[in-house]
Amino acid sequence: MTQPPGDRRARRAARRAEARRGADRTGSAPRWLLPALIGGAVVVAAVLAIALSGGGQPSGGGSSSVPPPASGGTASGSAAAIPPPTISGTPLPEFQGPASDPAVGQKAPAVTGTDFDGTPVAIADDGRPKVVLFLAHWCPHCQAEVPVVQAWVAAGGVPAGLDVISVATGTRADAPNYPPDAWLAREGWTVPVIVDPTNTVAAAYGLTAYPFWVFIGPDGTVRARTSGELSVSDLEATIRGLTQS
Repeated sequence: MTQPPGDRRARRAARRAEARRGADRTGSAPRWLLPALIGGAVVVAAVLAIALSGGGQPSGGGSSSVPPPASGGTASGSAAAIPPPTISGTPLPEFQGPASDPAVGQKAPAVTGTDFDGTPVAIADDGRPKVVLFLAHWCPHCQAEVPVVQAWVAAGGVPAGLDVISVATGTRADAPNYPPDAWLAREGWTVPVIVDPTNTVAAAYGLTAYPFWVFIGPDGTVRARTSGELSVSDLEATIRGLTQS
């Protein structure tokens, strides 16, 4: 038997009223509010994820901030088995931005270290301009930059007389993409690496974010520092300023 529409509407209205009274008594939110609450939580989570990842930095294509030290130490495994590099010279001030960088014009600290395979690698005042790239295995911007730089190196982009040196630092066994030597091997990284298991080289060069670039002139002085991903065109433009002086 079909019931009159008016009766059905009255019963639906009575059920809605009862549901509202029940929500008021229990203190729970009505069902229509749940999608809005869930949507708001998703938005908040997305904002926090962007902030914590270090995205949206103005320099380069983004950079990752240096995280707090892990409990129980920073490096372990293959990186920890390598002795810390030796450093001489005056440490550079912490990097705050490329504009009016007080490190420009200062002598870059000299570093003598080793690659993951034990090969000696050095940053020396030897009359050759240098590009020094600091990388952390857990940094998503470093992970994006490494294949770009490697493709440029493999294509013969490095000018004659220029040294390109990388520093593997910020190593943490509790962070993603560990260990760093396996990561760089997967990328076919051919740039010489100074392993920095205790972050002393990073500190001496004033690192505050990854990836971190330091450009050194033939006279051994810092010409520029920046953080974040660099395009090949920006990298080459900065290098021209080093090799033409």
